[in-house]
Amino acid sequence: RSTRLAMLSNNLTHWKKLPLLPSLTNQPHQVLASDPVPFADLQQVSRIAAYAFSALSQIRVDAKEELVVQFGIP
Repeated sequence: RSTRLAMLSNNLTHWKKLPLLPSLTNQPHQVLASDPVPFADLQQVSRIAAYAFSALSQIRVDAKEELVVQFGIP
């Protein structure tokens, strides 16, 4: 049992060593107190993201020759 407890204890100390989440602001109260983002802006960002996703999903590679090139190494 003591071996198992030691293993669990080591796992707990491992989790404590993980880095903290990054902070985007030093004054979160000001961010939370500010006006919310207008819904029209959120819709525009969502629409642009959907267009970008659609464009990326339509990209196709038309391989006409080998992509690996042999170099002559003396």
